Amino acid sequence: MSKDCEGVENGERKTENGTPKGSPTEREVKRKVKMKRFLLGVFFVMSAFLGQAQHLFEHSYPMIQEEDVRVRQLMNQVSKDSLEATIDHMQSYHTRRWDSRMVYEVQDWLYETYRDMGFDSVFLHDFQFTHHDTVYETSDNVIAIQRGLVYPDEYVVCGAHYDSYNNSPGHPDSLRAPGADDNASGSSGIIETARLLSHCTFERSIIYCGWAAEEVGLKGSAAFAKDCADQRLDIVGYFNLDMIGYLEPGSDIHVNLMFTTRDSIIGDYVFNFSHVYFPEMPIWQDWLTWGDSDYSSFNRNGYAAVHPFENTHHSSPFIHTPNDLLGVSVNNMDQVKRFTELNLGLVATLAGLISNGVDDDADDHLKVYPNPSSGTLVIGGIPMRQVEIYDLLGQRKTSHSCFGEECVLDVGFLVPGVYFVRVLSTDNNLLTEKVVIN
Repeated sequence: MSKDCEGVENGERKTENGTPKGSPTEREVKRKVKMKRFLLGVFFVMSAFLGQAQHLFEHSYPMIQEEDVRVRQLMNQVSKDSLEATIDHMQSYHTRRWDSRMVYEVQDWLYETYRDMGFDSVFLHDFQFTHHDTVYETSDNVIAIQRGLVYPDEYVVCGAHYDSYNNSPGHPDSLRAPGADDNASGSSGIIETARLLSHCTFERSIIYCGWAAEEVGLKGSAAFAKDCADQRLDIVGYFNLDMIGYLEPGSDIHVNLMFTTRDSIIGDYVFNFSHVYFPEMPIWQDWLTWGDSDYSSFNRNGYAAVHPFENTHHSSPFIHTPNDLLGVSVNNMDQVKRFTELNLGLVATLAGLISNGVDDDADDHLKVYPNPSSGTLVIGGIPMRQVEIYDLLGQRKTSHSCFGEECVLDVGFLVPGVYFVRVLSTDNNLLTEKVVIN
């Protein structure tokens, strides 16, 4: 989450225009400050209602009357273990600051994660940006594209920034910035969405994005959205995940949804979908007063965009510090799972789900045993042509061509943990089964 912060210089307490506290002009200063804040408020409200431009492309959005059982099956496969493993991995980097050396390692890890999912195209989107009158380069945006079968030139986009931040003074490489909630949590939701939807087919194309340099002013997403607009890329909608892991103690899971009035149609689509699939969960429109996120880059370039957020008024107090960690800043994995389910369902429905990769008849006969396993794994029950094993981060660990109705794999080389066996049947159905390796 990009956030503007100001400090007090030299420890001297001052009013907002620099006048020492207690001076004769303090009352006048306060009056001017209040007027300034009022005018800024009016400006932001008017901007929200008027928007900055018309959409490049106008689209209608599905009216959800009842659950699609295929979409619900996909949402039910969202794994808290998988989400937590991704967050834990991302917070293990000492920092993911845009100006650190380590951020390039994160970029490469994310690129390999998407590539191992087998998407049609995975690439690094390079960009430069100006900050304080200096031109900078940083890590790239990581982009994965899943081609649609009916309308391949229409795109549904979802994304999350993978950089983190620590606003303390010091060298970027030395400042601990684990960024669990901001924004490993959102990144985990996009990666999990991609992992599950990679097995499916859709009418429209889907783009999964990992944004760089969000914390220095949405630089990565702004560059990509501008390139898309310049190329007249037809983006039907953009869905953003940024900070979805902190729940104020005593609160129930709910969604604060951010979008401009110009984007009210896609906002209504999110409300409609949420009310049908999660009727017990409150959801309402709200605004941030202290920051911004990557959905604004798409809105400013003429695309409909929304941003579900954990709580605009009681978000994690630990972001941009060394305490942005699992268990502290990400304190509710049920909420991370719910936001991911929402994102996955919205993307799958808008992209036009054709097949969710689940063959109910075949799935009844798929056998993976013993489970747990410590050395040998037997996969059988259906005619197969390919068997792959993935870890919780979506990284492929092994792949085998297996013909017939039984395949025996040696899994003794795998580190103990939870894995996913993905089986491609002879009639091109993709089946997935979770296994535990001791």
